[in-house]
Amino acid sequence: MKSLVRSAARATALAALVVALPVALPAQDTSYVLIAHDDDAKEVLLSVHNPTGESQSFDILAIAEGTNGTRRLEPAITMSVPPGRTMQYSKLAGGDPSMVELVTNGELTFQAYTMATDASGKRVGLREQVPIVDSTNMIPGGTWAFVGGIRRDSRDRSDYAILNLSHKSNTCEHRVRSHDGTWALESRVLKHLPLSLTYVADVLNVVGVELGDQYMISTNCADNFYVAGLVAADDADRLSVLRPFRSGGSALRRPGYDDPPPEPEPPPEPTATDGCTSGWVCVDLEGTFHHATNSRPSFETRLDTPPGTYRRVVFQFKVHHGGWNRVSSRNQNLFWLAREKHVDLFGFGIAKGPGGPAQVFYRTDWGVTHVNKQRVVKHHLMQAGETYDVMFDFDAAGGRIVLTLTDSRGVEVMRSVGRPNISRIPFAPGQRIAVGFGFRGEYETEPAQPGWVWSDLHIELLPQ
Repeated sequence: MKSLVRSAARATALAALVVALPVALPAQDTSYVLIAHDDDAKEVLLSVHNPTGESQSFDILAIAEGTNGTRRLEPAITMSVPPGRTMQYSKLAGGDPSMVELVTNGELTFQAYTMATDASGKRVGLREQVPIVDSTNMIPGGTWAFVGGIRRDSRDRSDYAILNLSHKSNTCEHRVRSHDGTWALESRVLKHLPLSLTYVADVLNVVGVELGDQYMISTNCADNFYVAGLVAADDADRLSVLRPFRSGGSALRRPGYDDPPPEPEPPPEPTATDGCTSGWVCVDLEGTFHHATNSRPSFETRLDTPPGTYRRVVFQFKVHHGGWNRVSSRNQNLFWLAREKHVDLFGFGIAKGPGGPAQVFYRTDWGVTHVNKQRVVKHHLMQAGETYDVMFDFDAAGGRIVLTLTDSRGVEVMRSVGRPNISRIPFAPGQRIAVGFGFRGEYETEPAQPGWVWSDLHIELLPQ
């Protein structure tokens, strides 16, 4: 990092620009250049623009591949950008694969790109933009990201970069598939160091593919991450960066379809009699049934369920938000509702706090492995200290799942709608409803939640 220089026409001495920082770095406006190392075929450049009328500064720190980025062996460097100027910096890192952390409290804009170089170090060819990852383009944990166009032949080689944005270890599942659907790697689960870059050189060769084109790499991590492919073409004279894409909907509409169709109205609610709706079957856990502590973080039980086939199951309970884990972007358990085993899942509800994209989501599906279950996400920030009424309405016959949160004032603050993958809900003799609340704290991504309280579980089942 101390070799960092700017290549501006009227560059002043580097010593005038470099200032050592204290160990505690500001946490605002942090982003990461995915790759920042030079080699025999390329160098990585950073362009920084200051649109304001005052001098601005940013902090820069290289993090070598395969190292824990939360353990700072040397301080970051502060660089100053004069008013209105665009500065270009080179030699961001050494020759080994590295990412670069950028921190600013001002209004600077960043752009990173590669420049191909020949054997003498002269710049040749075209520039290729390098992703700079921040909170707007990172990939949330639990989401599949896909990188296509991976190839390997006599002239081209593809590398694969995985950036773990969590400050804790992150578990990621990786898959590699050819264009015709053949698996080169059906599944490999790797544990990535906190705030780290994992750089897999010649990734197709690593998974046993000698020659191939149009391969797809899929990655899903427990916490926030980013991935990209890097294809060195024409004997490394050019480098193509393959950015990830995700499946999902778009808020854009074609002409004439500006507004999405309204959601269907939920079926009318029957009137209640003695706490159980007439014609329904009810199961209850009255009062406070779980107060999470460090010694008793989770609660799980099986509830006797009359055998039969049901159209609809409605789960209602109260949860007191006892405070976010010290890493608030971690998963916080709201509920786990299933038929005996996880494979037949009504819903597995999770809340994430302000340390990342705040959201409430649940996984659901029957007869499907966990990684393939659908994930229904609503961006909503639950409030620590609030007590919520939770309603999870699994209407199999109606083809609709509704999750709502109502605050202590009786105001519905969140509603999300999904679709079940079954049309009826069978319970054989002896089969029961399994419920769970709170994590056991066995995994970093699933911490204990001391102070959270669950009470008044009421389950209603509508026979077919």
